[in-house]
Amino acid sequence: MGIALTCGNGEDARVKIMRWFVGTWPSRIYRALATVPTGLARVPSRHWSVTPGRRMPVGAAAATLLATGALVFATHRTPPEPAPVPGIVAAGPGIVPAGPAGLIVRDGDLVEASGPVEDAELCAPAPVPLSLGGDTCPYGIPVPGVKPTDGATLRGRWHPIGLSDIRRMPYAPTSAGVLGGSDLPDTPPCPAPAGGWRDGEDWVDDQVRDYLHAHAEQFAEPFATHLGNARILVVKVVNGDVDQARKALTAIYADNLCVVAAPGGHSIAAEDRLQATTGRAVGALMNDPASGIYLAGSEDGKMRVMMVQLTQPLYDKLVAIGLDHLIIDPWIRPAGP
Repeated sequence: MGIALTCGNGEDARVKIMRWFVGTWPSRIYRALATVPTGLARVPSRHWSVTPGRRMPVGAAAATLLATGALVFATHRTPPEPAPVPGIVAAGPGIVPAGPAGLIVRDGDLVEASGPVEDAELCAPAPVPLSLGGDTCPYGIPVPGVKPTDGATLRGRWHPIGLSDIRRMPYAPTSAGVLGGSDLPDTPPCPAPAGGWRDGEDWVDDQVRDYLHAHAEQFAEPFATHLGNARILVVKVVNGDVDQARKALTAIYADNLCVVAAPGGHSIAAEDRLQATTGRAVGALMNDPASGIYLAGSEDGKMRVMMVQLTQPLYDKLVAIGLDHLIIDPWIRPAGP
């Protein structure tokens, strides 16, 4: 899977930098579709989320912001799993939605969501940009009468202003609308060369990067993994002869290199096309204060879009972009009739 960062407007230079350096961390880093001009550490126009009590710039809602030449990583809280609350009987399983349209919530629908509760607000699993300071619940939904807790699963009737008829369920951490963990290998998918992998983090990958992007249909985005103190650059060949590609790359790169075949994989060129079309359209939606989208990223040739809830107006806009190119992932989900 090719994953890279982008930052909305003025992305050219930063995309080139971030698409490369994303590969140096063995973690999934989603494309931050933020409106952050190059060289500035602030969001110039404040686009507020749909949550009445918790406002944040939608442009700053991405997992990573690139500002003044440095990366500022957001934090993401995973609440501990508390013991079940005595006396609570679990409700029956909700209706499993059929397709993306089944995820739409409308006024009065029964819904369910999980997360920490702060100041009578159930907090979404959105990354918390460091630039927001002390606000640890930038996205969420009001839940009147619910006491603060590190983790709660709540079921109630959805309204644009919050939940009503709230019932507390046994806590079950959510996987909906959550930034996924790494799917990159912890160790290189290649045997060690004669003499083993060279230790150290002293590396310059520019020549390899230039070569891969000059042959963008042939290669996937590279990534780096580690074995002991050795850093190994992994390059997947999605089209063409892997032996010829390995020979060409080892001629220009003397550090640890693992070149493997991945026929039919997502190429750099395919990722560029995805970002220029679907990614750009999703980025525009993230600038809409009514969208509630807090994160979006490329995944297996599609864009995963994470949001507070999927409303009919937002669904219609996503349909216009093209559902075949999207993975719709709302945090608040229908729980029954």
